[in-house]
Amino acid sequence: MRQYYTFILAFIVSSMAFGQTYDLGVVHVAGYDFKVVAVPDFDSAGDTDLSDVGFTLMLPAGASDVVNEASALTARTWTVTEFDAAFLTGLGLGDGTRDAFQFNMPAGQSLFAHTMGQMIDLVTFSVSNMPVSGVMSFLDNSDPIAVGSGGVLDSFYNSNIDMTTTQDYFSGYAPGLESFNFDTLSTEDFPINTNSIKIYPNPTADYVYIDSNLQFKTIDVYDINGRRVARHQENLNQIDLRNLSGGVYFLYLIYEEKKLFKRIIKK
Repeated sequence: MRQYYTFILAFIVSSMAFGQTYDLGVVHVAGYDFKVVAVPDFDSAGDTDLSDVGFTLMLPAGASDVVNEASALTARTWTVTEFDAAFLTGLGLGDGTRDAFQFNMPAGQSLFAHTMGQMIDLVTFSVSNMPVSGVMSFLDNSDPIAVGSGGVLDSFYNSNIDMTTTQDYFSGYAPGLESFNFDTLSTEDFPINTNSIKIYPNPTADYVYIDSNLQFKTIDVYDINGRRVARHQENLNQIDLRNLSGGVYFLYLIYEEKKLFKRIIKK
């Protein structure tokens, strides 16, 4: 009888553990900068011990690449391996319209506590060559490309959430964060040729100057993490950046409810 109760208890504990999972999501930071986050469906009871993570993002086939990947977790590294559409179709995988970028963080240790629904930043990256159409999305583990690759491109999230054993707690993709449509970054509907808007000097140590015939309503300044660090609604031909740390920023110029972004560098 004792063995029977022990089995039932073990089954309940196991079921509770597997009820605790993480979704992955891709978050648009600003411009062509993004981050991937993990979203737990539970409050941790103290620190969790994240071992390794992997996932694959699919981009429209062509010139755009994943670049400038950087870990958002202290002392951890990520690798990104591209499997382009031609390579995949050569293996009989895919229809030739998507390139695959496989992200992997090797086994290690990252200790942190979290609450349910919290976005845990994992890795940041940029997309090159500024695409203005198509979709970037996660490759689902059930996609024929993932199945045909024998698990190489699968998503996983290996962690020890209760200081007992490390196992895969990946569940799926966070609602609303499964993909990003590059159409939202298109400036084709902006009222004039955007090349006629001059922003200089860039890089700058203090001010940037805006030369345009348009009467902008507002100019916002965002940092690389997508936080608005300044809002300007007066004297919009001169933007003061002296109080900002060196790095990459984005100016969002608002005109007639339309937005145009410009990347700037503060020295």
